[in-house]
Amino acid sequence: MGDLITRRSMLLGLAASAIPAMKAWQATQQTPQQILDKFALVDPGSIQLKGFLGERCRKNESVWLLARDENELLAGFRSPPNQRDGMEARVGEHAGKWLHAATLAYAYTKDIELKTKLDRVAAGLIAAQQEDGYLGTYADGAHWAMGKEEKWDVWVHKYDLLGLLTYSTYTGNQAALDASKKIGDLLVKTFGRGAALDLNERSTHAGMASGSVMEPMVLLHRATGDEKYLDFARFIAERWEEEKGPKLISSLTTRRSVKQTANARAYEMLSCLVGLCELYRATGDAKYLNPAGAAWQDIVTNQLLPTGSGTSHEHWTENKQYLSESKDEIAETCVTVTWIQLNLQLLRLTGEARYAEELEKSFHNHLAAAQRPDGAAWACFTALNGKKLYKTEQNCCTSSGPRAWAMLPQFALMTSEDGVVVNFLAPGTATLNVRGKTVVVKQETAYPLDGRVSITVTVPEPMKFALRVRIPTWSSLNGLKSEPGKYWLLRQTWSRTQTITLDFALPVRLIKGEGANAGKVALARGPQVLAVDQLYNPELKSLPAYTLGNEKPQLRNSVDYRDPDGLPVYETEAVAVRDTEKHKAGERVVLRFVPFASAGAHGHEYLVWLPLTNGGALSS
Repeated sequence: MGDLITRRSMLLGLAASAIPAMKAWQATQQTPQQILDKFALVDPGSIQLKGFLGERCRKNESVWLLARDENELLAGFRSPPNQRDGMEARVGEHAGKWLHAATLAYAYTKDIELKTKLDRVAAGLIAAQQEDGYLGTYADGAHWAMGKEEKWDVWVHKYDLLGLLTYSTYTGNQAALDASKKIGDLLVKTFGRGAALDLNERSTHAGMASGSVMEPMVLLHRATGDEKYLDFARFIAERWEEEKGPKLISSLTTRRSVKQTANARAYEMLSCLVGLCELYRATGDAKYLNPAGAAWQDIVTNQLLPTGSGTSHEHWTENKQYLSESKDEIAETCVTVTWIQLNLQLLRLTGEARYAEELEKSFHNHLAAAQRPDGAAWACFTALNGKKLYKTEQNCCTSSGPRAWAMLPQFALMTSEDGVVVNFLAPGTATLNVRGKTVVVKQETAYPLDGRVSITVTVPEPMKFALRVRIPTWSSLNGLKSEPGKYWLLRQTWSRTQTITLDFALPVRLIKGEGANAGKVALARGPQVLAVDQLYNPELKSLPAYTLGNEKPQLRNSVDYRDPDGLPVYETEAVAVRDTEKHKAGERVVLRFVPFASAGAHGHEYLVWLPLTNGGALSS
């Protein structure tokens, strides 16, 4: 297995009362032992995706990342915010996020223009570093400030580290690694064991913002082999359990509730959980992994929308509220991205298909819905009912969203100790290292429009290895024995070029609303949640006045419309649930649906949740 875990995949995953719990936690100390991933990331350049996912990845690189103003990315470092009007001190996160995303995008596309820009931005960021290693956006004398709103210094350094380490890993740039070590040394000196400053105090959100630096500190340890960085990551986990800390480990181990942990701030909490996964990978100590698993289960059970994200006003909600309206500020894009990162970490560590299922759900729905289909704008919050408010200016979400698309090629297909893993059904070609040999895997499919997938495997010589293909929980393999929600496994000796064809069921299904959506229903087809968009239903002046005509709707492609991604607009029979200007209650009409990913792309109102006909029951 070890030869499958490359330096790149290891670095970038980018994954009772509190007192008794803390004692139990302290008693579970183990001898550090690195954990090898069940599934390994691949080099982004080894795969080329086509179709819907491939096109969204391409636009992320060419339309968004390449177009960012590099002077704006670096302005906060060159002129600290409290010396300039109207600029927040956390602005420094954008350069690191951009470096992370743009480096992975370059590794995927090999775009020379992007590489040239990467080199300039990295050099500009490194040039702003002070002699002691400080690379933040506060003026001299205000570093690691204690002010009410001035606690983002460590947070900025976290993203400096993620960006510079990613850039160093994929380009071999020594200056970026040296700058990263200077940051790490400064953080250890300033906040480590015996240091004067408390990391929990120099942080917003109960210590979680600063504590999320755990992830890149473990990655820095992995890049350098220096144990002090790993020890600092362990120390962060210890400090979390102090009086002023978020108590992430003890709370999630006992209460198992993200809402009842710290201040329930989702983005920062998920970032810390990604760090715990990295710390578990580096030490083998299960006390670091268990809270991440508990949080994941609670989110899936009590927080997650059917579109693969959650939260309201950037926080976890009371259980099973499932708020969905624009006024609720639904599913911050930063939360969607870190939810993706957590699932990726758990997928790598466990090899369990349920995490890949959540990744597919998020990419086809909430992440894609936050990105405008042309790639030129992002929504910070993306309601299931309402309008999308896309933005082009630089903010935390427009910096976060592109990172997820840039990460996708690493795990659409992965490798395992015994072969190849297909997580995403998508057209494209991957050139993979399987047991030291080059294996080419090509997928031909129109998925998610069609469930037929041809997988062609080419090997240099006869080789015996396993091919795993994920089966979504809502699907099945026609004509083959399979278990939804698991991997279909084919272990055989491959010779030359062989093709297998799989036929996945793509059912149209109804999703029963709960919480805020009780008495409502949503429609899904395959991995896509669908929405009624006013643009494609111009004759219906009040969308909430209509619903599906029966419990087993039949969809047909519209002959008049295509959505902005070039995908079909679906039509089905619907019924008015109350009188409108044009229709009487009970009157039959045609209702048109588009994927949630493209709904509202032109500024129109859209609805995922529709009322049930006459308040009728829906079978579970």
